[in-house]
Amino acid sequence: MRIRGLIFDLGHTLIELPADPEGLRREMYAAARSALSHHGIRVEAQAFEADLERWMALRYGRWQEDWREYPLVETFGLALAELGYPGTPEAILREAVRAFLAPQEARWRLFPDALPTLDQLKRRGYRLALLTNSGDADHSWRLIQRFGLQPYFDPIVISAAVGWRKPHPALFEGIAAAWGLPPEAIAVVGDLLEADIRGAHLAGMRGIWAAMVAGTSAPTGAIRPDAVIRSLSEIPAILDRWADGAEA
Repeated sequence: MRIRGLIFDLGHTLIELPADPEGLRREMYAAARSALSHHGIRVEAQAFEADLERWMALRYGRWQEDWREYPLVETFGLALAELGYPGTPEAILREAVRAFLAPQEARWRLFPDALPTLDQLKRRGYRLALLTNSGDADHSWRLIQRFGLQPYFDPIVISAAVGWRKPHPALFEGIAAAWGLPPEAIAVVGDLLEADIRGAHLAGMRGIWAAMVAGTSAPTGAIRPDAVIRSLSEIPAILDRWADGAEA
């Protein structure tokens, strides 16, 4: 069946994050501690980092099991409770989370061919949706608006806003239902095999693996994408080949 709609991931699919993991990590934790200190919450750097990372790892493990989204603001609250600040007001937690994510937000960059490719797909009549896993919906919305992506997509689904994460098939099926399209008429474009490609296949859709990040190798596990791209500009040609009955 001809593809009539595409569901895009956000991070490392439409936007990229330049590599500097250790420098970015230090800056994020320092920003969060500074925000907390303004409200009289003073935590020792190593203890705060260790507690927050332990809670994030624990909750990430749960994501893998139940596909539920655990908001970052809740994770901050759990870590601070262990450090002697139980019941920290949500407004303070949100301020700390925003400060924590700000250094990362400043580093994201739009892939050069993202907007031209989206423009071309829109001109050709494809329905476009955005579906992203995120522990903080406000963070994702700031990126979407900063890069002018909102006009291209309907709907926009953020896991922190709906409570479920990819690869939960209900997220993909909900978009298909909103469009009134059968799943086989939809392709998913994303960088994560487990979240994006597996989610697409669980929902009966095709999966296009966005392998733009430097060092990405061919998939070797059980999850096999229907197509692999090294740039977003390759998508229209893949759709054309599929329409002609050829493999990508």
